[in-house]
Amino acid sequence: MEMSVVDALEFFEAKDIRRKLKSLETVGLGYLSLGQPLDTLSGGECQRLELAKELNTKGNIYILEEPTTGLHRSDVSNILRSINKFVEKGNTVVVIEHNLDVIRNSDWIIDLGPDGGTGGGEILYEGPPLGILDCKRSVTAQYL
Repeated sequence: MEMSVVDALEFFEAKDIRRKLKSLETVGLGYLSLGQPLDTLSGGECQRLELAKELNTKGNIYILEEPTTGLHRSDVSNILRSINKFVEKGNTVVVIEHNLDVIRNSDWIIDLGPDGGTGGGEILYEGPPLGILDCKRSVTAQYL
């Protein structure tokens, strides 16, 4: 059966199958093909696949590294909704991310810099998103 997760949602009627497929769609993986080998997925897709399995858990800590990599803008909002669901269920989610939409929607930011590599590693700002706007050394603040 060569079809995408979205197509499979329309095809299958069994609730248990649809629930699993819906989880994949929720985290922005609706475009994947059923039976697609894991070694064809990016790191961000693999993280989102793991997220889909965990959507109904609570009391855990999740660390995500660049989960929006390769996503269309509209799919970023799906990731943000998923992250918010995790938090609402009592989970802690730490996201290492460059996507400004994700940063804007954070509860807490830790901004490192002032540059990358050997020119970075210094904590420039730590706190709620609006506070970073007052941090003159933050490159992130310039774009928020």
